[in-house]
Amino acid sequence: MTQKEREVTSKYGIMNLLQNIYRKKEVLLMNMITQEAKKKQAIVKYAEKNGKSQASRMYGVSLSSIKRWCKKYDGTWQSMLEKSHRPHNHPKRHTQKEEKQIKNSFKKCYARYGWDGVYDDLIRKGYTRSFSGMVYAAKRLGLKEQKATKKKSRVHRRYPELLEPGEKVQIDVKEVPYNCLRGKVLRDEKHLYQWTAIDECTRMRFVFGFEEHTPENSVRFLSMLIKVFPFKIKTIQTDNGTEFTYKFISDDKICPFDKALTKLGINHKLIPPRTPWHNGKVERSHRNDQRYFYDWETFKSVEELNDKLAKHLIWSNNKSMRTLGRKSPVQLLQEKQAV
Repeated sequence: MTQKEREVTSKYGIMNLLQNIYRKKEVLLMNMITQEAKKKQAIVKYAEKNGKSQASRMYGVSLSSIKRWCKKYDGTWQSMLEKSHRPHNHPKRHTQKEEKQIKNSFKKCYARYGWDGVYDDLIRKGYTRSFSGMVYAAKRLGLKEQKATKKKSRVHRRYPELLEPGEKVQIDVKEVPYNCLRGKVLRDEKHLYQWTAIDECTRMRFVFGFEEHTPENSVRFLSMLIKVFPFKIKTIQTDNGTEFTYKFISDDKICPFDKALTKLGINHKLIPPRTPWHNGKVERSHRNDQRYFYDWETFKSVEELNDKLAKHLIWSNNKSMRTLGRKSPVQLLQEKQAV
């Protein structure tokens, strides 16, 4: 095998070969473009000497093309090169005023509330563009680097959306992060817990904090939930925690939460063990609480927790959601009740 053959068959030899082929094609293309421009230059010179109509008949080129070439000819063949037909300004591009609004809202809201918070702030200021248009404009302005999306390892089956408020309400408990505690509650080494209920149809939520993780607090939360939600609850779905059921620890003893549901005539649905995605809506709402609330707040008592949770709940129920067609839970509930 010759040296040239060994070089071609090697890894770097193949790469060099491909690069040389690409360069040759590039040079050939440039030569073709140059020759075409010089041909146009010759036609223009003939037209200037013998007339445009004569040049059209002589070279078999339309009269309109020759007129256009003569108009842009400045004495050099470079002026005959084709220029980009791309418009200097897109007719639907954001105005400078809109770009300034996006920058201000991004600086004000993105760190805590994400793209949804930025869009809601813009809507309040009279912004009329779509959500995707706002994100595209913001990224074009360099406000956020695009991250490579990770391929999901699990494909979950999407359940059909419920049509009526109260058909099914998901309930779960979230422990308040330890780094959010301060003062007396931290010194006493206490834990705080957030009970959350979310209606699957409207995404309307109710949250409340307690100091103990017990079935009795689940009953108290249920009694408050019945008064707060403006619709009748038919089914409540929970996991298999002892604050909701004794199914896996006793066959004889009935959980106080189950007794309260039976008394109210509400069906209790339990999800299979170790399948938190069956309660996906309340789990996702807890993730949002972590991002928009617990990453920013601290509490010295359960009373302070509930005061701040009440304000957060108002924001949460009035926040527009992509899954609801850019409507808030309150807006969707009003539409459902109006029908």
